Amino acid sequence: MDPLTHALVGAGVAALTGDKFSFTNPLHIGAVLGALAPDLDILFQLYGDMPYLTHHRGSSHSIPGVLVSSAVIAFLLWLVIGGNPPGQIFLWTVLGSVSHIILDILNSYGAKILWPFSQKKYSLNLLVLADPVIIVFFAGVIFWPGMPGFIANVAFWLALAYLGIRFYMRRNVRRMLRREYYREGIEKIVVMPAMVSLWNWAFLVETAETCIVGEVKCFSNSLGVKKILDKCPTNVLVHKALQSKLGKIFQNFTPHFYIYHYLKDGRDVVRFCDLRYFYREDFLHHATVIFDETQTIIDAVFQPYNKKRKIRIMG
Repeated sequence: MDPLTHALVGAGVAALTGDKFSFTNPLHIGAVLGALAPDLDILFQLYGDMPYLTHHRGSSHSIPGVLVSSAVIAFLLWLVIGGNPPGQIFLWTVLGSVSHIILDILNSYGAKILWPFSQKKYSLNLLVLADPVIIVFFAGVIFWPGMPGFIANVAFWLALAYLGIRFYMRRNVRRMLRREYYREGIEKIVVMPAMVSLWNWAFLVETAETCIVGEVKCFSNSLGVKKILDKCPTNVLVHKALQSKLGKIFQNFTPHFYIYHYLKDGRDVVRFCDLRYFYREDFLHHATVIFDETQTIIDAVFQPYNKKRKIRIMG
């Protein structure tokens, strides 16, 4: 989620103390800083795009990461502000951090909450990356006069009801897709929030032979197919591309991807695309592996957000 949403939900956690939010209250500051702390992995960007993309929503979003960052924040707040026992500050900082992890799991990027024991990103595919409904619910915690604990409780219950509505909507979309494509032998259905619409849902339907990507308008139940992709047969070069350093990074980056294999200028090209995000007639994230005539990799580039943006990854 975006930093504003995390900060507002962190403030909602802080308001559960029953006191009006204050920048001099270490419990409040701890909850908000805890709600923002996991995204400090943006510091990996200082070392380049690839370290950031491979570490984002990794260790800092895990249970050990949350405990460590919360302990550091709580200790510093206790030293600088004091006023409350360090254990109490730590508790509210952890609660703020947990709110961050929950929000990130609720969108389609997910988080590696079980790192280092598992590299899997867990995702519930319910919320867009910046959900205005959640923002409105929790903005009231800061700006509503009086009764902060009551307002925070209302905000959390409204958010829970909203998640229930979105879960119901997503389930209906999934049922509609199952009815639409059941004759084609469905292997997988994935339903996610659309990129640029709050109430539409993006979908991926995978059969034995094709990958179908599209979007459903929830209120009209109209189904729009954006791409129908014939599955690429597995061969030696596709296998080599998957086992390359770039291939492993891309598989760690997304659980849903498509593989192209074609010839260009006499070279074999294997290209991956992330099926989760389709924007302006193309997929958002790509990776390309190029082989020479001896089936040796001569170039491998990760292309996040734009095909013109190339991060070279050899090995």
